[in-house]
Amino acid sequence: MSSDPEEIKARVVVHGADADADADAEWARPELEAFHLPSTSQPPHLFHPPHPEPEAAEQSTPAPAVAAATTNNASGSPPPPRSPPPAPLETEQLPPNAKPPADEKPPPPAPAAALRDLFRFADGLDRVLMAVGTLGALVHGCSLPVFLRFFADLVDSFGSHADDPDTMVRLVVRYAFYFLVVGAAIWASSWAEISCWMWTGERQSTRMRIRYLQAALKQDVSFFDTDVRTSDVIYAINADAVIVQDAISEKLGNLIHYMATFVAGFVVGFTAAWQLALVTLAVVPLIAVIGGLTAATMGKLSSKSQDALSSASNIAEQALSQIRIVQSFVGEQRVAQAYSAALAVAQSIGYRNGFAKGLGLGGTYFTVFCCYALLLWYGGHLVRGHHTNGGLAIATMFSVMIGGLALGQSAPSMAAFAKARVAAAKIFRIIDHTPGITKEGVELESVTGRLELRNVEFAYPSRPDTPILRRFSLSVPAGKTIALVGSSGSGKSTVVSLIERFYDPSSGQIMLDGVELKDLKLRWLRSQIGLVSQEPALFATSIRENLLLGREEASQVEMEEAARVANAHSFIIKLPDGYDTQWGSAACSSPAARSSGSPLPVRCSRTRPSSSWTRPPARWTPSRRSSCRRRWTAS
Repeated sequence: MSSDPEEIKARVVVHGADADADADAEWARPELEAFHLPSTSQPPHLFHPPHPEPEAAEQSTPAPAVAAATTNNASGSPPPPRSPPPAPLETEQLPPNAKPPADEKPPPPAPAAALRDLFRFADGLDRVLMAVGTLGALVHGCSLPVFLRFFADLVDSFGSHADDPDTMVRLVVRYAFYFLVVGAAIWASSWAEISCWMWTGERQSTRMRIRYLQAALKQDVSFFDTDVRTSDVIYAINADAVIVQDAISEKLGNLIHYMATFVAGFVVGFTAAWQLALVTLAVVPLIAVIGGLTAATMGKLSSKSQDALSSASNIAEQALSQIRIVQSFVGEQRVAQAYSAALAVAQSIGYRNGFAKGLGLGGTYFTVFCCYALLLWYGGHLVRGHHTNGGLAIATMFSVMIGGLALGQSAPSMAAFAKARVAAAKIFRIIDHTPGITKEGVELESVTGRLELRNVEFAYPSRPDTPILRRFSLSVPAGKTIALVGSSGSGKSTVVSLIERFYDPSSGQIMLDGVELKDLKLRWLRSQIGLVSQEPALFATSIRENLLLGREEASQVEMEEAARVANAHSFIIKLPDGYDTQWGSAACSSPAARSSGSPLPVRCSRTRPSSSWTRPPARWTPSRRSSCRRRWTAS
């Protein structure tokens, strides 16, 4: 890489006190310090803002900003002389991802979303699909009670026209045609119900997922520190979106279908023989209660069975993933015994589940047939008293019973809507949230790379009462390299986060070429800064695509040169597919690949006016740290 100062205008290098002794012994300091990296002709100059004593705080003046003093570092420079420990900067040992204490109460859950909000992503085509699906569900739900009404007339014609075969045959042919019409209506309506509702559900949920991810990516970092966890975002995409989709697609069609069956069944029953319909209505709750108890018992046992199987699966997963450790301690037999014990628990629950299922199913059918016996006896009594005929009695009995059972079957769909409203509230909370950091601003025509922090004060949003930086000032002249050295949690990475504008300071100014960062367009600002983190951030794609994320238009030669600067080219070319090897494959899981894996090639593929480098990974050897530092500083 070229050393032209127009390419890398300024650098901020972050080192921790836990760095390797051979490579970083002279850089380690107890608190956060800033100094220019030395050249071969001039020793380093250490800068630290003076910190007033508590008694003299009112008489002290603000610390001057750090001034430029040296040029870029060259390899082989003599170690800097030890200087007296400066007054410590007011910092707190708090990591950026600090969490609130456990005794703090969690925020109250968000209220459930309104039913109409579940369809906020529906467009014109979705409304047409929902209308057709609703019509299909209504026809599908009413078809069975209507069929029973035709069936009642057919049964009655057998008895009333027994002495007139021609009339009876003519009526049978007519009702057979009616049955064909009902069958065709069921086929068309069921197709319209299921296909239209599932189609629109897929369309709306896809649109919702895209909007959700776009909104999550636009949020500032502080939002994930205080309002939502990253795992919640992933769970919302994988689980909450599925819950909403299930409710607004198939479950909604089923709900309309079952409610139509309930209404049509009771209408047919009470218009045919209202006395028998009342008796049927009295026995339906008994069947529903027994069925509900059976379903609840089986649900609890199934949940316990899944938990037991999950425990057994975890034992096997841990043993197989750490097979070397298991075999080194000769623990195969103990793992097998633990796995067998976990399966024995699942087996016992399975026995109970089978017994409960058989008992519940048998009890339900027994209750149903007892109710049939009662209704047939009472129906016969009504027919004998000439209050109705046999066909209407049978139609009434089955119509009301089917309608009552349909009402019970609609309960899961109603429960799905309750869950969907809660899940949708979590999703809409992210979509409707406005980021705290403004993204609009100006773009500078040219950038020299001069960075300046003036009296910056900052505390992480998760712990606003614990300040990290107090009246911190730092100047990074164009073309210079500045090192921030301090113990873990002293604020080194915090300074980089503020420069990247992951957070905004509580007070003070951060300026690029004399313009405050808040006035710059956020996307443009971050495109001017190259950040190299301590730990690799690699995506599950090829190594080539990972490197080109830094600069998509980079050539093969530039990409390989970036890998050489990162000291990674030698192991990449030894992989089976070279730069086309998929990261995360078996080849990339080798010890050499893991020890050499680095985000530096991604950074080195970029040409930015400013760049920031946190300390190298702890697994690197001292020679590798020194080599990469020299290459990076010279690039």
